[in-house]
Amino acid sequence: MKQRKFNLMYLLLIAVFVLSSCSKSSQNAKFIPEDAAVISIDVKQIIEKGKLADNAEAKKKLQENLENGVKNQETKDFIKKIMEDPTKAGIDLREPIFVFYAENNSKQGAVATISSKDDFLELVNTIQKEDGIEPAKEKDGIQYVEDGKTIAAFDDATFFISDSYSLDEVIAKFKNDDTKGTMAESEDFAKLADAKGFIKALVPMGLIEGQLGNKKNLLPENLELKDLSIILNLTTDKGEAKLGFDCIAKSDAWKNYIKESAEMCGKISGDYLKYLPKGAFMMYININGKKLYEVLDKEKYIEDAGVTGDQKDLVKKILEAIEGDFALGVGNIDTGTSKLDIPEVVAYLKTKDGSIADLAKDNGLKPEEGMDFGFKDGATYVAIGENGAFTEAKNGFDKSVVSGRRMYMFCDIATIAKVAGVVSGDAAGAAEAASDYIKTAELYDTSETSGELVVKMKDADKDPIEFFAELALKQF
Repeated sequence: MKQRKFNLMYLLLIAVFVLSSCSKSSQNAKFIPEDAAVISIDVKQIIEKGKLADNAEAKKKLQENLENGVKNQETKDFIKKIMEDPTKAGIDLREPIFVFYAENNSKQGAVATISSKDDFLELVNTIQKEDGIEPAKEKDGIQYVEDGKTIAAFDDATFFISDSYSLDEVIAKFKNDDTKGTMAESEDFAKLADAKGFIKALVPMGLIEGQLGNKKNLLPENLELKDLSIILNLTTDKGEAKLGFDCIAKSDAWKNYIKESAEMCGKISGDYLKYLPKGAFMMYININGKKLYEVLDKEKYIEDAGVTGDQKDLVKKILEAIEGDFALGVGNIDTGTSKLDIPEVVAYLKTKDGSIADLAKDNGLKPEEGMDFGFKDGATYVAIGENGAFTEAKNGFDKSVVSGRRMYMFCDIATIAKVAGVVSGDAAGAAEAASDYIKTAELYDTSETSGELVVKMKDADKDPIEFFAELALKQF
């Protein structure tokens, strides 16, 4: 397709996004290979969150852009019909659009739902005619258009487009009713459909197996990547965006490994939270040192790293001294104008005794001005800055943020952006751009196999999608 045709098709479909109101269940899973990575895009939620359906300015700009450069009156009449009744476009983009990548990314495609084959055929042929190209062709009852390697095909239920399948392969996907080997019979795909979020992704880890090379040896021998998948889902609300992730283990080996790994981290008690300044960065985790050593030793990670004999005994002594919370806080950072000042840093690690601090001192590490470390009240600690260790922070963190969790991380984006600007000029622009709109980011677990990344926006009264919709409108 020529660029003009791409633009016109794109704008017409945007008009359907904004104006359409109908919806029906999607049944397009048979077009997607069962081992593919899949992205699901729910246009309905995007339009509702972006408040585009009732945006008169958006509709006006769409109308203007659709008619810009149009030569044929027939095309103008069709545009008017779509603006008055977007269902006449024949494609139901209120249903999820699925984009997939399979066979080491050598096969890609996108699948959407057709509501009226006749109406969609009229849309395609109108655009073809506008660009002086022959209308859609037909093979075995399937309508299609070609542009080099790109094939767009449709019947009365489904629209499919790809640049990595031949015409015969595309037609076969429409004609084949056998769903074996497709996402239509995948439990993972069913979980993807049930997940919340307007943008969701299913990532079978078997896809990356060929890219790991020797790194695959880091996994225990009984674990196969093909037996593990990850589901990602993006949701938004006023003032925040949330990316959830969930690991799906499909073998007993993976389930046991995940359970054993989870035992290395107990539930956070939060005893050190009151000492952490709500500054640039905070990390809190609970560590079962004895269990951690057992897992590392069982899987021979320590020996594989070349640690044996007395060194291995030392590692065991250090890890087995750890029995609880580890907390790290980096306070407000004054970057000045040209250099990065030493930040306020505090760290606490619950240990059975002072052996770790004693070991550090025996190896020549000594407290200096502005820095202190040692063992006190059941914690091995380090403190850098004026306030010192075990000083309660003003306006610090509420204990609810770590309650029931095994891991929690917090970043103040504006402060991190300042650091990025001093440390790396290349990172400064992106970091500053992010800090214009994002206030904080939090990462934490929600179960043994799932977690969330939560981004809080500076504008707490607006859904982030509204912001992106406004940016999109400025592009017209």
